[in-house]
Amino acid sequence: NRVRYVMASTHSHRVGRTLSGAASLDAIMLRYNMSHRKAAETISFPEVLENNIPVLAFTTTRWNGLQREASPAVTTADCITFALQQPAVEVVLHSARDEDELDDALLPLFACSDSTHWMSDSVYHDLCAYYGSDEMAWNDDGYDEYPDESR
Repeated sequence: NRVRYVMASTHSHRVGRTLSGAASLDAIMLRYNMSHRKAAETISFPEVLENNIPVLAFTTTRWNGLQREASPAVTTADCITFALQQPAVEVVLHSARDEDELDDALLPLFACSDSTHWMSDSVYHDLCAYYGSDEMAWNDDGYDEYPDESR
């Protein structure tokens, strides 16, 4: 028997950066969502892109918090589409709570069939600006980010 593929998973983008630069990984699983994107985009994603390591993104809905707590509310499809817009992300893992959420989660797959982008640049930047802004206070909730990665 032999190992065919090696992948690592971590919540810490600093650990993800280290693993991506030091290990012979075939893929890495990292948390990534529109309210906590700064650490991924500045710490781990540059390293994975440089080393050509695909990212499997998880927690794209922020444990369903973006659908419940954000105003205006976003959909599961919005969250998945946002993550897939990032060049480092090759796969999004999502655990649907029910059939309706599964249908919503699959919408980006059908919406992009005639397009090279998941969403327009202006929509992408608007989502980043709004949900990733400091006034939304997502990074101050202590829920997702490691303290040293939150700013």
